[in-house]
Amino acid sequence: MKILITGANGFIGSYLAAYFLQKGDEVIASSRQFNDSTKKLLAKAALLELDVLNKEALGKLSVNAEVIIHTATANDIISKDTLKGIELSAVGTKNILDFALQNKIPKVIVFSTLQVYGTELSGAIHENSALHYQNDYGLNHLFGEMYAELYARQGKLKTVSVRPSNVYGRILTDAFNRWSLVPGCFCKEAVESGTITIKSSGLQMRNFVNLQNLSRAVDSILQHFPDSYECFNLASSQANTMVEAAQKVKVVYEQLFNKTVQLNITGTEPATTNHFEVSLDKLKQIGFTEDENYTMESEIKQILNYLTSK
Repeated sequence: MKILITGANGFIGSYLAAYFLQKGDEVIASSRQFNDSTKKLLAKAALLELDVLNKEALGKLSVNAEVIIHTATANDIISKDTLKGIELSAVGTKNILDFALQNKIPKVIVFSTLQVYGTELSGAIHENSALHYQNDYGLNHLFGEMYAELYARQGKLKTVSVRPSNVYGRILTDAFNRWSLVPGCFCKEAVESGTITIKSSGLQMRNFVNLQNLSRAVDSILQHFPDSYECFNLASSQANTMVEAAQKVKVVYEQLFNKTVQLNITGTEPATTNHFEVSLDKLKQIGFTEDENYTMESEIKQILNYLTSK
């Protein structure tokens, strides 16, 4: 399969590109710019400098592909700037959908976020659950989803919106700059200072999906692409509180380096844990299974090894 991946210098995009290259697919990796280590990682891919917000330049590009995986949407940091977040996730997504039409690429997967359901989830979460976005990050991704659905409803393209939960995993490129993500932030602090600090009670629960299983889920979608529009939650069977995630980092670090890490919990809120479960039924119906070799502990070890090799 010939796949164009936007945002391929980023955390998710670079891993997806490496995953599909390893499978033997033909990958066109696009980004505004590429870090040298990303170029090395994706040496077998065709690299394309592409700015999803430059409509004029996009109009001049000619690309032959079967599907676009669009990961160049706003992360939680960019989304703190309302206009930039909306521009990248909504306008940028529309530009990529138009680019697909222009190049006769019939299928597009758009990356959104599980936060369209809210920030503190509770109960059973499935693709038909009520949307309850509570911040700009959730809202601007919803705009991108709506464009994807609109183009499918109009019969222009076959589209899918994917809603990842908290993504984590080994770091494959030095372009990585997302050290606010759990458990990476805990790993970094442990290496640099021998401490792990949680500025809350740490009782808030999150669903964690590693990059390998996220890639497997996207692969399943590609093999069973809908005839019009669908959305999928890209989650896992793994849910932990912040304290539990920090404790996993502490245990792995101490086993790996035979050094003690001090865990500091400095806040009192929230007072209770938000219990929830993300259904994987829709993914399982198209053949998705989790690779049990990729656990939080195994990926923490990889992150720690990356940090200590620098």
